[in-house]
Amino acid sequence: MPQQITGSIYDYPNVYDVLFSDACREEVAFLTAIFKRFCNENVPTVFEPACGSGRLLYHLAKLGFSVSGLDLNPLAVAFCNRRLKRYGFPESAYVGNMASFSLADLGRKRKFDAAFNLVSSFLHLTTEADAQQHLHAVADVLKPDGIYLLGIHLKPKGKQHCLQERWSVRRGSLSVKSHLKSLSQDLKQRVDRIEIRIDAETPKKRYRIIDRFPLRIYTAGQFSELLTAVNRFKVLETYSFDYTVSCPINVTADTEDVVFVLKRTNGEMCVC
Repeated sequence: MPQQITGSIYDYPNVYDVLFSDACREEVAFLTAIFKRFCNENVPTVFEPACGSGRLLYHLAKLGFSVSGLDLNPLAVAFCNRRLKRYGFPESAYVGNMASFSLADLGRKRKFDAAFNLVSSFLHLTTEADAQQHLHAVADVLKPDGIYLLGIHLKPKGKQHCLQERWSVRRGSLSVKSHLKSLSQDLKQRVDRIEIRIDAETPKKRYRIIDRFPLRIYTAGQFSELLTAVNRFKVLETYSFDYTVSCPINVTADTEDVVFVLKRTNGEMCVC
């Protein structure tokens, strides 16, 4: 039997990094295409709140981008910075809360051209106040025409198809199998209680990590209301999680997975 660990997956950044590694190529290609289309700079400065292990920051740094990250978990930040340093890049990830941060917290004076958060980490902000504060903080660290790519799972009006996911990945001697599922949903309080079970195995060790945490629920309408209340971004484009830049989507009440390309505004009404 594998050793069973109850705790945060983010305390095991090497496992987390492998778990999401299969999607890196598509995510990086999508990000670079969006940056090319919507950013004025040829090689923009980019920022990732809730950067985790920094897997995307590392790949973007290899392509010549100036990258910075922020994460609440010090083990994940240390993992990210070790890898950046090992390959000759600045240690540019910082420990901090994505609900509230500033340029000074990121060791910078100049603002970013773009920010991104692709894998629903935004939903860890379980109150409306924290969500609004996060969007204000991101807007404050972006240049006036900066963009924010925000990917989230929405609660569709009709039948919800994505209530659990299973996938497995191997990198070198480490094999990782994951089962993520929704344990319960409180639509009134807008809380989705999630469990992720990860089985990790090396030639010398087997262990299972079980992590449970709440995520905030958004319908398409509720997210639109959030943007209107914050009044710092307008929607430039929307895409599905297949990251096909040539095929933007229209967000409806039945949409589940969407990446919003948001442009920082100076307070004019957002178009959602």
